[in-house]
Amino acid sequence: MRARVAIARLGVALTACALAAGCTSLSPGESRSLDEVRAFADDTARVYGLHPIHVLVSHDPESPVGTYRRGFFAVNELVLRSEFRDAIVAHELAHYVLGHDAALSAPTADARLREREQRELDANAKSVEILNRVRGVPEDQALRMAYSYLLNVHRRLQRSPGEDLLGHRPPCEEIADLLARYPAQLTWTGGLECAPRRAAVGG
Repeated sequence: MRARVAIARLGVALTACALAAGCTSLSPGESRSLDEVRAFADDTARVYGLHPIHVLVSHDPESPVGTYRRGFFAVNELVLRSEFRDAIVAHELAHYVLGHDAALSAPTADARLREREQRELDANAKSVEILNRVRGVPEDQALRMAYSYLLNVHRRLQRSPGEDLLGHRPPCEEIADLLARYPAQLTWTGGLECAPRRAAVGG
């Protein structure tokens, strides 16, 4: 329910921004950043053979950093100045590439939550592929970008443990799942914070 409320609030914020002239004002640096985000989105659609997707900006500081819905994804204005911008954008584009606009199919509320959480895990992993295929970022660096963002979320939640996860598992669990999907990188990811535990030899 909270996730739906947050998305609804984001929709209201975006509509308000479209109607309010002052809401569309970005600094020159933010405008350049937004152009780069839109180019990233266009390149992703081309590489994966999809229709272009619209990019919107939310100016509501309480809205999620990124949200994907059918036909568009939105980023918070703060993302345009963030060191994690490309990791966040790649995650939202991953939802698009994976077709996550389809309705959840599980029969119960708990099962739908698990399904939503699985989509987020899959989007984390796909974001690494998108950074690699579309932006040309080497896989190890792309994985580090996704990891660094999730670790930042993990540490933020340690400071504010009551924050709504909005359909995500705890970020440390998401990190463990992400790193486990890239076994070729275990030589450097094995000792990272939240890395999955390795099975004991002979155990």
